[in-house]
Amino acid sequence: MRLPEFPEPVVQAPMGGGPSAPELTAAVSAAGGLGFLAAGYKTADTVREEIQEVRSHTSAPFGVNLFVPSGGSQPSRAELDRYAAELAVEAARYRVPLGTPLSDDDGWSAKLAVVTDERVPVVSFTFGC
Repeated sequence: MRLPEFPEPVVQAPMGGGPSAPELTAAVSAAGGLGFLAAGYKTADTVREEIQEVRSHTSAPFGVNLFVPSGGSQPSRAELDRYAAELAVEAARYRVPLGTPLSDDDGWSAKLAVVTDERVPVVSFTFGC
């Protein structure tokens, strides 16, 4: 599929963690830019629902951004502990708790299947999460 020329030279950043809501994505695309959904930190089912919601608001092209799993080696427990100790200073300064380190592929295969099944016009990828 070839994308059309966009009337407005605007690409909405796919901001993982909340700001890239389907309504914002649809509004940007409907206004002539290229709206983007962030798929990171969401289940494949949620990504599918959000794609369908964007389509319920506009027929304009839009994109979905996927996190690509790291294929390299995982840090050792000692490396994670050292890094957590460095972050602890900042966490204390802002009075926030440190999170628990985790490592997964963010549902890579399932989300890749969703964007393929849904024939999303544009798919972008974020590396090194």
